[in-house]
Amino acid sequence: MIRANVILAVTKRNFRSYFSGILGYLFIIVFCVAASVMAFNSQFFAANQANLDQLSQQFPLLLLFLIPAITMTTWSDERKLGTDELLFTLPATEVEILLGKYLSVLGVYTVAVLCSLMNGVILSRLGEPDYSQLFSCYFGYWLSGASLLSIGMLASALTNSSTVAFVLGVVFCCVPVFIGSLSRLAEWVMTLFGSTGQLYELRTALNGLSLQEQLVDFSRGVIPLSSFCYFAFLTALMLYLNFVVVSKRRWTA
Repeated sequence: MIRANVILAVTKRNFRSYFSGILGYLFIIVFCVAASVMAFNSQFFAANQANLDQLSQQFPLLLLFLIPAITMTTWSDERKLGTDELLFTLPATEVEILLGKYLSVLGVYTVAVLCSLMNGVILSRLGEPDYSQLFSCYFGYWLSGASLLSIGMLASALTNSSTVAFVLGVVFCCVPVFIGSLSRLAEWVMTLFGSTGQLYELRTALNGLSLQEQLVDFSRGVIPLSSFCYFAFLTALMLYLNFVVVSKRRWTA
């Protein structure tokens, strides 16, 4: 049976540790500034529309560096400092510790997203945005980040170096971000061998799995069930792999 009080205790411990130094605040500030630059670029003023389309197009690239920065110390610092052995001797299961750590990084990411809501304030000062569309955009941002957090945690569980965890996190997160480009790479390889066939079905399937494609409907003011299930499945799968890696390391030790 999963105990909520144990999960909450682990969540508080890790959430507070993230803001114990200036680095956590620095990442959030950089995220908010980068999001504002992406949202209000030259294309925004040329389009003359009060929406966040420019930010939605580039948001996966922003997550590519923010998410590993949040998750790189989740497991790696525990191994480096030797506190993981102490952590697993507490009266808590691996699932409770895993969920607690995930909720802590999700809380940090939620704080970053809430701070970036200043883009909506600026948008309301510049024009008359559709607030339901604005809500769906940010809900999509939150869901996409929540799914990538589980991937970044998996990268952190594989090493005891936060730097290596960051690099691995970027590499792992590149898969859902750039998976849509694999079809174009396959077509280019086919042209090298003299084939001119178009991989339409493969391109459609891979584009549907990309993070950018999943955010399209959210940017239009729609919350699709298919995208919600996509993010939920990706999060559950990565958390399960986290559980496997952590459990294997514990029993090996």
